[in-house]
Amino acid sequence: MLTTTPFLAGRQSDPDTGQQSLTTWFHWWAVGDARNDVDKVSQSSGNPSAVAKAIPSGSLVDGGTYAWQARTYDGARYGAWSGVCEFTVDATPPPMPGNVTSTDYPDDGAPHGAVGWPGVFEIAPPEVDPQEVEVYAWTFDSGTLPTTAATIPARSTDHGATLTVSPPRDGINMLRVWSKDRAGRFSTQARIYTFSVRAPWGPAGHWTFEETGGDAVDVSGHGNTAALDAAATRVPGRSGVGTALALDGSAAGTVSGPVTLTRPGESTTVPVRTDADFTVAAWARITSPAGPAEQVVLAGNGTRTFGYSLGYAGGVERWRFSMTGTDADDPAVYSVTSDAAAVPGKWTHLAGVYEAATRTLTLYVDGVAQSTTVVLAGGFGTTTDTTIGKRRWNGTDQGFFTGAVDDVRLYDYLENPAKLAALAVPLPPAITFPNGTVADAGGQLTVVFDARGDTNVTTFRYSVGDAGLGTEVPATEPGGTATVTFDVGSLHGDRPVHAVAVDGGNRVSGLALGTFTVTGQPQVTGTVIDIETFNPVAGAIVRMEPGGFESTTGPDGAYSFTGFPAGTYTLSTSHEGRCASVTIEISPAGTYWDLYLLPCPGTRRGTR
Repeated sequence: MLTTTPFLAGRQSDPDTGQQSLTTWFHWWAVGDARNDVDKVSQSSGNPSAVAKAIPSGSLVDGGTYAWQARTYDGARYGAWSGVCEFTVDATPPPMPGNVTSTDYPDDGAPHGAVGWPGVFEIAPPEVDPQEVEVYAWTFDSGTLPTTAATIPARSTDHGATLTVSPPRDGINMLRVWSKDRAGRFSTQARIYTFSVRAPWGPAGHWTFEETGGDAVDVSGHGNTAALDAAATRVPGRSGVGTALALDGSAAGTVSGPVTLTRPGESTTVPVRTDADFTVAAWARITSPAGPAEQVVLAGNGTRTFGYSLGYAGGVERWRFSMTGTDADDPAVYSVTSDAAAVPGKWTHLAGVYEAATRTLTLYVDGVAQSTTVVLAGGFGTTTDTTIGKRRWNGTDQGFFTGAVDDVRLYDYLENPAKLAALAVPLPPAITFPNGTVADAGGQLTVVFDARGDTNVTTFRYSVGDAGLGTEVPATEPGGTATVTFDVGSLHGDRPVHAVAVDGGNRVSGLALGTFTVTGQPQVTGTVIDIETFNPVAGAIVRMEPGGFESTTGPDGAYSFTGFPAGTYTLSTSHEGRCASVTIEISPAGTYWDLYLLPCPGTRRGTR
């Protein structure tokens, strides 16, 4: 019982249907004692009916075990006693877990491991009543409640637990653990274990195909060069930026042996284990939906078959991430496919993730996890080679890719979904000014935003003068352009245009910047002021030399000159025996200068 005031319940009846009212008495006593006539409650109701009555507060002790019986009274006689039932009062939630420790991620303040690198965390049982704990709930998310957190069973021996999990973020991580008892209650407090995680070191292998020819260099710096067949060529990359690898259905690239790396803080080179956590990712563009059943972007191979394969499944016209159960001929294949059909000629970002703890395969398409996953049975470490554009099956190379691939990556950990989504965003648009980048103040300019053929892009967002990106304009067609004419304003000088490309999934590119210049003849304005009264002077004639310019101040004392080139000028005025004169430098942006009348003669010089 989870309360000290539980309800005792039963059903009362009397064969004498003329008896309309019955009373049932409920008796309880501590196990080991005898039933008594003091600890009892009653409930009256009709014949027949269900009856229930709560035991009064203060009658039971938390942790005590009690027996109870009931019998019914019809006003004249008692019926037979019911059978004896027992219950234990357990009104206190379990204590929080004992200490959490980890040799992989010690709480010493120094960063250890990395995001996606699994670590073992030992959860000690509570010091008090450890046998009450059935499972432990845990989370790295401060907003997660114990009722929705992941769980791990307590051991039947010492009632602790061993949790193997990969930290979700670099920097400070906080693992929260609650105890949960057999009654389904959680400890009111969580045990919090705080530790620091190194930033991810990035891919173990990364091929961008930016070379002018020859083999593909591993730009991760780990030396996993991919030897390319002669028929593998370079073509313009996504949005025409850089180069990608074009494959004709017969050529491929091969890294001999497994991909290897040296992790930060370590001196030993180790292989990427594909029987542990790993992630593969790439941009791919198929030429046609027809063709071989499999077209492989990246694969890790054993001696007889592939261990993993990321690519296109022609039979179902879907993207696919697959793994095999054993390195043998005709092994069991476990696959996840994309929700939507692949689109020929369109660059698509693919990522396959294998989580060893749950043996789960997940496929991401354009940064979005697909709706189905699959659990692998078996699996093995691929040690023979890693191939771009093909895989191994029954000892023979097959699954050659026809199309283009780019930015191929292999990680030895579970890459963060947010970072996979970031890999899938469009490239920034190109910004051009077809009529030039210079306009007079008050005029207009035309700007063109160009997706440069990336058919994922359907929209542009832009802003003039700031980075607010508050205006949206559609592309003429997917991967096309948008042309906008805008007012440049009156502020002279260089001004920015910011823009981003947006694809059909509302994924936003990085920021692109264009610059234009607003020009025009400068202007000088100001006010003639009497120095004694500090009032503006109307009707004063202001002269500007060289050029013979004159301006008569209005009622507000204001004057202005326009229509002259930038340079050095002298401003002068006189009015009713008072004079002012100043020599100033006027820039293309113009200036403002007040003239203060003093008794003549008087000349003041300065620059602004």
